[in-house]
Amino acid sequence: MTSFSTEGPGADARFLLLGAVALAIFPFALHLVGGYAGLATQILIISVAAIGFNLLLGYAGMLSYGQAMFYGGGGYVAAILLIRTMPNHPNLWLAALGATLVTTLLALAIGAVSVRLYGIYFALLTLAFAQMIFFVVEQAKDWTNGDDGLQSFPNALLPLGPWNLDLRTPLPALPLGPFGNLSDLHLWYVFAAVMLLAVLWFVRTLTRSQFGEVLDAIRENEERSVFVGFNGPAYRLAAFAISGALTGFSGALKAMYDGTVAVDSLGIERSGSFVIYTVVGGVQTLLGPVVGTALIVYLENVLSGVISFWQLIEGLIFVLAIVFLPNGIVGTILRRRHGRRTLARSVKVR
Repeated sequence: MTSFSTEGPGADARFLLLGAVALAIFPFALHLVGGYAGLATQILIISVAAIGFNLLLGYAGMLSYGQAMFYGGGGYVAAILLIRTMPNHPNLWLAALGATLVTTLLALAIGAVSVRLYGIYFALLTLAFAQMIFFVVEQAKDWTNGDDGLQSFPNALLPLGPWNLDLRTPLPALPLGPFGNLSDLHLWYVFAAVMLLAVLWFVRTLTRSQFGEVLDAIRENEERSVFVGFNGPAYRLAAFAISGALTGFSGALKAMYDGTVAVDSLGIERSGSFVIYTVVGGVQTLLGPVVGTALIVYLENVLSGVISFWQLIEGLIFVLAIVFLPNGIVGTILRRRHGRRTLARSVKVR
């Protein structure tokens, strides 16, 4: 239970290098299949929220149907900070930090009540809290503009040392043939890629630490874990708070990227989308939520303009993933790779 990963420091460097290369290639690969640079940026931002949800579901074993309250809440807090406190000197760092802090405190408050429940009761309680937050935001029209949401707030300037980077600035023009042009990408994509890579590294480190191992033990058999001295509710609350923080951070980035935030970002449909992204990509895998988000968001944006019943197709994909790929896309690939390695080792022993 208390054993640690034997990977050396070089493993982190390889992970970060390979991740950076993959993120550099991603928007151009997406262009080949009809995607666009803005869609690539959105996928990276939403993936952060899916990673946060997977920490809760995959590693802590808690199915939350209230993640939208953190996602939409982070967006609203960032927007309000930019509108009310820094309209003339916007600072995206402070807006994102403020949103993450508020959603972390919200997660701690709600988690203190929720994490002692299990299964369907936990899921329903998080859903109830999410609906309450939705109602509060919808009714607080002086701050949130009600059903119309908040629009046209500063969303581009990122202080970096003595400079203020305008994230809407395109990269230098460089024709890449069928892969598009480098100038299709703006600095927003670079910023989102760096943030996603940092979150992936953080969650990878967290889940491979003693904290992650205790979460695994509690998920598998909480009674035994409590018997050997671990405080199950405290670990579950910590996971819930970290998940809320990551989801709120993602919501803040999405609101700042769009320059608008709507009350729909707090709705049950948004909470359900995180379930779909994670299950399709692979629960309890690091990259599963990213792959699931990329696939579903891409198909939604490509097909929704052509097919009016896109949500039916999304539901069908979800059903097929559960029936034929219960471990998700990434989980299935990893299991098959592990099976081949095990078979190869057994052959060598013989």
